[in-house]
Amino acid sequence: MDLRQIGASSLVSGPSLREQARQVIRGLIITGQMQPDQLYSVPRLAIDLGVSATPVREALLDLAREGLLEPVRNRGFRVVSLSPGELNDIFAIRALLEVPVVAEIARARLTPAQTEHLRELAEATKRAADDGNLIEFLETDRQFHIGLIATLGNKPLADLVETLRDRVRLHGFKNGSTREHIAQSASEHFQLLDALSKQDEAGAIAVMRRHLERSRHVWGEGDRKPHTEDQT
Repeated sequence: MDLRQIGASSLVSGPSLREQARQVIRGLIITGQMQPDQLYSVPRLAIDLGVSATPVREALLDLAREGLLEPVRNRGFRVVSLSPGELNDIFAIRALLEVPVVAEIARARLTPAQTEHLRELAEATKRAADDGNLIEFLETDRQFHIGLIATLGNKPLADLVETLRDRVRLHGFKNGSTREHIAQSASEHFQLLDALSKQDEAGAIAVMRRHLERSRHVWGEGDRKPHTEDQT
């Protein structure tokens, strides 16, 4: 796979190449463009992303520590594959964490500055959804949800939820559901913010439960095309 054909190289330029490469590669993983049945080598990815090997290697190691990739000795990296049971377990943990979180946020009440910041992120997810830009949507969606949890000031919790959200997305979208799902998700961000601004604890819980339940049915195995050629 030549990542330049999907415009990935244009996203990696300037300072912080390691972080930019990590974001691009994560986007390729969670949109299903990097798949578990292929090997991806550092030199090949560096060429495709248009940068040197060092920031790409560092980015891949970062993603391996996050549980999205696994190194294959002397060959490259492979996307981690989750079983249906593991996927169910992750969603169960997310529900145990994220539903009580929005209830706590509703009780604590967001500050005007926090509300404005989260609404800007919600607007960004809507623009990405309207444009059909999946990678941009997934990044702004991640920022919205982690930013929401961050209002509680509990960084370990925010980091844990971020990791769980990324691991869910290892399977990518099921075919045919992408556009509808991201449009609905973007809409639910505004619904959640409206409930939180009114300190409507029950309403916030209901939106988050619906958000998670629908995501559980959207993120899954999908119908991936088989690939047998190693990317080395």
